[in-house]
Amino acid sequence: MTNRRHLLSALCRALGLLLPVLLVACGSFEDKRIRELMVEKGFGTRAAGDARHENYVSGRDQIQFLVPPTALTQDGAERLAELTAVQPVGIDGTVFIPYVGPVYVLGKTEAELSTLVSTQLRSVLTFPVDVQARILFNPAAKYFYAVGEVLLRGRIPLETDMTLWDAMFVVNWTALANIGRVYLIRPDAEHPLIMDVNFREMVVSGVTQSNFAIRERDVLYVPPTFLGLIARLLARVLEPVRVAVVTVIGVAQIRTAYEFATGNENNVYFRF
Repeated sequence: MTNRRHLLSALCRALGLLLPVLLVACGSFEDKRIRELMVEKGFGTRAAGDARHENYVSGRDQIQFLVPPTALTQDGAERLAELTAVQPVGIDGTVFIPYVGPVYVLGKTEAELSTLVSTQLRSVLTFPVDVQARILFNPAAKYFYAVGEVLLRGRIPLETDMTLWDAMFVVNWTALANIGRVYLIRPDAEHPLIMDVNFREMVVSGVTQSNFAIRERDVLYVPPTFLGLIARLLARVLEPVRVAVVTVIGVAQIRTAYEFATGNENNVYFRF
């Protein structure tokens, strides 16, 4: 009996020592999987570049190829006319090229894409074809983000040659906004850049030294003032009360409409 007790005690101690090890191992495995998925450079998208310097293909772009008319009349090249049709970029980042198949185009500039497709067509056709790729303008393809005390939140289409000044008047700001401290954030996995801009002083003085150029996927954050922060805090605290009042008023309005419809409208405003 004593031996059994000693054996059970030793087994319990062994399980007690082994259980934390198993839990740590499970946690380490999940952490390892997460670390493998973490972004090492850039924003985290497959397509990267500076569209202001040289436009590149993103996931929302549409592509069109210009084919020389002489190439369309060649024998065995009848399908080249399909290249002239506008193609949206597929979810896998490819467009379809006749005689070749799907070609990965994300992140490529017009010059790079033209060279790539021309080279691949030369490998399957008996004559050289020099196509010109065009990235068609799509307002929703390149964008920045606006958050905080702005009237237009979320993903905002990036306009040509857009600056912080332009962006502020596009998104506009609320009465609680602190436009004396506007943040322009350039996200990056390694070296994010945060620019603190006094937009009020810029407007009053006209000095545009801090009128930075807006790039795609920039974040424009307009914080609230101190009193605005208190107002937002109170609004969140009182939000359940507001929802309850709106619900009660809605029920009362429905009942009032029912009473009037059925002809029993006497004292309907005093009954719930």
